[in-house]
Amino acid sequence: QGFTQQYGVDYQDTFSPVVKPTTVHLIPALAVSRGWQLRQIDVSNAFLHGFLNEEVYMQQPPSFEDSHNPHHVCKLQKAIYGLKQSPRAWFSRLSDKLHQLGFHSSKADTSLFIFHCGNDLIYMLVYVDDIVITGSSQKLVDKLVCNLSTTFPIKDLGRLNYFLGIEVSHNSGGITLLQHKYAPDLLKRAHMSNCKSVST
Repeated sequence: QGFTQQYGVDYQDTFSPVVKPTTVHLIPALAVSRGWQLRQIDVSNAFLHGFLNEEVYMQQPPSFEDSHNPHHVCKLQKAIYGLKQSPRAWFSRLSDKLHQLGFHSSKADTSLFIFHCGNDLIYMLVYVDDIVITGSSQKLVDKLVCNLSTTFPIKDLGRLNYFLGIEVSHNSGGITLLQHKYAPDLLKRAHMSNCKSVST
């Protein structure tokens, strides 16, 4: 199937760096304290934009087999969904692009990218294909989104409203982080949707 992982050693690992929960709480707090806007973008079909560093072959897809060469295999030019390397390949390509634009990865969290030039500062949180951006200059943030859209199909979701199960409610005093949707989903998964509620 193309992967080099060994069962019992690293077979369960996906090699998809994701932003740490502490960083998810820290950056919005920092943005609010400095009066910065929080913006969210999404990359469409992110895993299809990664480049493979190794040769990967796959069986012919069902219903698309070559009747003359049924035992031939396909050599992949790029990553596809289903490959264990796909998340890593996507993150690698995004990292390369951000480094070209002058960003560097945080030493504390590799999924936090920082751009610093003079008095201008931009923070970018990456969780697979969900990205949150905040910075001291809205003009620079717009330029960043524009630069990324020349390489990847970007969906600009505007002001941050929902990220990793956390709802973001904007108000005059700043923002409030809520988990109204996450809590019922958790209860449903545990078959406790109809349990007796208690105020705590």
